[in-house]
Amino acid sequence: WVAYREIQGASFYFSAFVKRAIDPLKKVFGNNAEGLIKAAKYLDGMSIEPGDAAFEFKVFPRVPVQLILWQGDNEFPPEANILFDQITGEILSPEDIAWLAGMLVYRLIALSR
Repeated sequence: WVAYREIQGASFYFSAFVKRAIDPLKKVFGNNAEGLIKAAKYLDGMSIEPGDAAFEFKVFPRVPVQLILWQGDNEFPPEANILFDQITGEILSPEDIAWLAGMLVYRLIALSR
């Protein structure tokens, strides 16, 4: 598993990736892991470790994506990460991967309501 910034050519799109996917994930689910758990069930997300809520999604047959959320508390703000199979960068462009992650997060947000 690799983080977005580890994908070849992704550094140019990294800020867009954070704005499209990481920031909304933290904003909506950072203090509501139960909402993510509920929404992930609708998309057949497979529960994984670590994190307070973490799931693997088969977005396309050869493109699994992992979302990992750590809830915020009095000491620390929420944190989130989205990981990709190493082969993802060979199948999709960095821009497409950023878009894909954002669409997954926004679908989860819609399903949590």
